[in-house]
Amino acid sequence: KRQAQTSPFYLLPGWTIGISSASYGFIIRTIQTSNPNFLNERNMRKITVDIIVPVHNAAETIEETIQSAMTQYIPPFLLEPIAIAREGGISEVADSYKRHPLANIFIDVAVCCQDDGSSDSSLEVLRTMERDYVRHCGKVDDATNISTKLLIGTNEGNISLGAGGARNRAAALREKVDNNSDDCKQTTRSQPSTKEDCDYFVCMLDSDDVMHPHRIAHQISVMLGLSPLERNTLLLGSTFERMPIDSTWHYTKWANSLTDERLLLERFREVTIIQPTWMMSKSRFEYLLGYIEADERLINAKKSPVYRLIHPNDTTQTLRLAEDIRFFHAHLSESEDIDRKGTLKLIRTKTPLMKYRHRAGQSQSSSTPRKLLLQLRVKAFVDMIIRSNRENGISAHWSRGFVIWGAGRDGKDFFKELPNDIKSLVRSFVDVDEKKISNGYYVAPKNKMETRIANKLTSCGISHKPRRKKPEHWRIPIVHFSLLARDKDKRSKLIDSWVTRENEHDEFLGRITKDRPSSNSVKEVNDNIEGVNHGRAAKRQKVGARPGRAPHSISNKDKQNLIMVESLSCLPVVVCVSLYRTNGVLEANVNSIGAEEGK
Repeated sequence: KRQAQTSPFYLLPGWTIGISSASYGFIIRTIQTSNPNFLNERNMRKITVDIIVPVHNAAETIEETIQSAMTQYIPPFLLEPIAIAREGGISEVADSYKRHPLANIFIDVAVCCQDDGSSDSSLEVLRTMERDYVRHCGKVDDATNISTKLLIGTNEGNISLGAGGARNRAAALREKVDNNSDDCKQTTRSQPSTKEDCDYFVCMLDSDDVMHPHRIAHQISVMLGLSPLERNTLLLGSTFERMPIDSTWHYTKWANSLTDERLLLERFREVTIIQPTWMMSKSRFEYLLGYIEADERLINAKKSPVYRLIHPNDTTQTLRLAEDIRFFHAHLSESEDIDRKGTLKLIRTKTPLMKYRHRAGQSQSSSTPRKLLLQLRVKAFVDMIIRSNRENGISAHWSRGFVIWGAGRDGKDFFKELPNDIKSLVRSFVDVDEKKISNGYYVAPKNKMETRIANKLTSCGISHKPRRKKPEHWRIPIVHFSLLARDKDKRSKLIDSWVTRENEHDEFLGRITKDRPSSNSVKEVNDNIEGVNHGRAAKRQKVGARPGRAPHSISNKDKQNLIMVESLSCLPVVVCVSLYRTNGVLEANVNSIGAEEGK
């Protein structure tokens, strides 16, 4: 190895290569080895990685995507333990995960592409690349530790199964090819008899995204630094950068800054690790039964040995969508076997390991209805948190009721999607917006179906005779969030301040701002809060607001509300506001009430 440091490539004994030039660069092809047992002789450990790429009408981007997957290599600092600890290794890594040296690791990579009924030239592009790479081709890095090959599959009848179905079939391509192709059986090394005999991982990639050349090396290095038990329950992701560079900047900044703790705490708001960066063991993928496909029904989900996130309103069409949310929550769901419960980690490097393309209106995620995403998130939250994976019933922690933080669109939509027995547990909404608080209550009909029928008949010009009985409504108070403060003295002081306006600069009066910050410093967040409060104080003086009002703006005749002031601080709180859009103000407000997140 040391003699080859000045050369771009060198060979293990018995290897021959061929070099071909194409529009995407030079490819080193592994043709044959005269010593098929060289891995054992050199005491090298074999790691198998399948890169799963579903392809549907991606002719414009698929070549760049496949090229990035086929040209992976190991950076020098990940080869030896000493090199990892050197300055170069430390400067590249921004997390605290243990890295396993890869000097004696051989990584066998298969880029598995499944064409999902494309109507453009995606399949032709793939076939052209297949001819250029040859079926079993390999790019070997400076330490000859990575070999790659391109495998292509198509759906029977050229029909589209959806991204989940395509990923399932791509994940089976290596086994299918190895079983049916003589060429594939003549590999450069002996095949293990079962998946359990080797380290086998699957790696997700979308057909319009681009992998960093070190992605596989970094993720394998972290995976091998874990115990077998940790490795087999982990979903490992990485930070990313957007293409174009500044698209969805608020989401990118939020997702890349999540700690391991917040990856779990915020899992019901978003998929906290984006799917194109996922890596997991093949055994984990198979344990979770892969992705949900369009022909699955709710009855099958109930009989499944693992959690399947299927909403009662799901149809054959909607089951093709939101496959990442469904798989993500299945991974994190409780298991009867505690050793099977899923975990999350996010690799942080100086240069993100993924370029995540943003194409407004052209991706499946952008065409997935917002209501479907909300329904699935709410169902996962109810199943895993409120019901604690009980088929019926409610966990003791939530049985007294809970509070929804945010009386805007997100909070109200969350409430609407709750089952009726869970809606009855909502004691209050809390907010910072005076206009929402002054409304006093959020009112929603209890029988949505009856309301829809009445509206439909009226719109069609058909007179609809209402029932004699007055329609029932949910009537949920809206109050200021200072009532959630855990400490009684502090809560009283804050309520007095809110009622009398004695302290116009109090942090509890702060409104959020969605402007883009120039930095990520704590000082900036504090300045932001203070600046907003000064602005509100000036606005109040200008409009001449009255000097006092009730903290919840609800009639004192409501006896239930008199008790609520003392009881809200003891209840669980569900935050339904986009954290990554508030520039730290919402986090500061949440922390100030003294509640412990996730408890």
